[in-house]
Amino acid sequence: MTKPLPNGPRAPVPRSAKEREKARVRLARKWAYLISSTAYVPLKHTELEEPMLELVHELFAALVAEPLGLEEAELAGARLVALNCADKSSLQCTFDVLAGPLLTDDDVRDLPPERVVRLLGALSAGFTEAVRRRTTDQQEGMCRALMEVAKKAMHAAENRKTDFGDTSTELTLLRRQLSHQLLHDAQTGLPNRQFFSTRLEEVLNSGSPTTLYRIELNGFSVFNEGLGGPRADMLMTAIAVRLRAALPGMMVARFDRADFTVLQDSGTDSTAPVDVIAAINDAVATTTRVADLGLVTSASIGVVQSPPHRANPVEFLQAADIALRHAKEEGPGRSRLLMPEEDAHDRRLLRMAAGLPGAIENGQLPVGYRLRVDLTDEQPVGVDAYVRWQETGLSEVVEQTGLAPRVGQLLLRDACERLSGASLPLSVRLSPNQSAAPDLVDTVLDVLDETALPANRLQLAMPAAEVFDGRARSVDNLSSLATAGVGMAVHDFGGDPSEVVRLGGLPLRAVALTARLVSQARGASRKSLVAKALTGLAAMVHESGATVAVDDVRSRREAEWWRHAGADTASGPLFVVGGEREDLVELFD
Repeated sequence: MTKPLPNGPRAPVPRSAKEREKARVRLARKWAYLISSTAYVPLKHTELEEPMLELVHELFAALVAEPLGLEEAELAGARLVALNCADKSSLQCTFDVLAGPLLTDDDVRDLPPERVVRLLGALSAGFTEAVRRRTTDQQEGMCRALMEVAKKAMHAAENRKTDFGDTSTELTLLRRQLSHQLLHDAQTGLPNRQFFSTRLEEVLNSGSPTTLYRIELNGFSVFNEGLGGPRADMLMTAIAVRLRAALPGMMVARFDRADFTVLQDSGTDSTAPVDVIAAINDAVATTTRVADLGLVTSASIGVVQSPPHRANPVEFLQAADIALRHAKEEGPGRSRLLMPEEDAHDRRLLRMAAGLPGAIENGQLPVGYRLRVDLTDEQPVGVDAYVRWQETGLSEVVEQTGLAPRVGQLLLRDACERLSGASLPLSVRLSPNQSAAPDLVDTVLDVLDETALPANRLQLAMPAAEVFDGRARSVDNLSSLATAGVGMAVHDFGGDPSEVVRLGGLPLRAVALTARLVSQARGASRKSLVAKALTGLAAMVHESGATVAVDDVRSRREAEWWRHAGADTASGPLFVVGGEREDLVELFD
């Protein structure tokens, strides 16, 4: 069993006002970062931090107030809508971020949990009412416009004693104009999501086979931030005009700032998808002149075809989004036709990812542990903690949906608690989003402090691409954690020369080779070109001061091969003791 701490569990230590404020700032920063990734907010997440901090203070004050500050919570929900955080993702993100601290923060941990439930319920009510009022105000504005026209027309008719023929015409034109504004994008004049969805349902109900194209412009944020909104809008308008001209007979709609969607009724248009994709690429890639600048971009395209019978329009659009995601994964400017089996698999993954926040809150994230040995004597030198994902590909979905930082935090906390009394060092791999999380350093140091695990017994590994591509936030986090005494490493290291030359400039304890290199080495002789290349790579890593780690070692022959090549540590089926399970760490207390 894991050894207990010498004096038993530590009682919570009262925090100073400065420490409480620091915790509130971290919470507001995390809230702003996550909510800006789930909704379109006309502010950067750094600009959102100040209003979010105000809301955090207000909600904590409302929670401890007597009576409970339900009115203040409702006002906080309304303020979210005023910040344009007005969709269901924003509300879900808010609950995910706030629920934990409101229940477990040192200042409120002794309060009944029912107060938190009532407080969040009031926040939700204020949020919903504000969304309803905003929608009602928009509708009333349209009605007032119609009434003004009617009054004007009636007054003119009374004065001139004319009939209402012209009035009726004016009202009809205004109704048409308002209808057009409701169903079309104001900037490009293209149909919007509402109009497109209605038309899509009509086509699908007709039984006609249909093809959907989801288009996302690559690098639009560069144009928007580099040239400014007005010039970026001019680019979008020009591309919209070209798409409409290039795809006659098809419905071209604009969904979001840099997203278009095309509906092809295959019953009346037999153009092959490959030709439609070529036309889209030509329209997007044509140079656009904006303020004496020649702007060129590309697009990622997801394609999905419906069966020749009725299909659900919502699921059809979701499938197109999945296809677009696959296209973006293959690189900018790529297209992807989603196959039925891929659609089913991805939907299953998305359903599992959607249920993950609840599992996290209930402490149900499946954490496993894997033994790491020294290749010279095969003695244990550490334990790797990881999430035991139920489905292949679920980790990638979690990364893309923005849940990765929360998953990483729970994994880290669970592993540090389990190994706090053991003698073996702990190693945890971080994903790209986890590595670049703005509160990573504070989170790690807080977990170490709460679990009493010494910093030098923890090793965090960031993806090599994150570090060597120079992503500023990840590199800053790596340096700060190394300064704090945490061992830092990189994983998925492929040995690219541009990565090798940067090894010496980073405070790395270990370098884990990518699975591709491990696979290439499997079956190669010690005199092969592969062996020579990997032996040289190991020597360069050692020269930088880091050790070489390999994973998925399956046989004694592979262990000997890697020992000869210069690797230092290894994990894999060969070194499993009692299976890769949750209680593995208890074997090495």
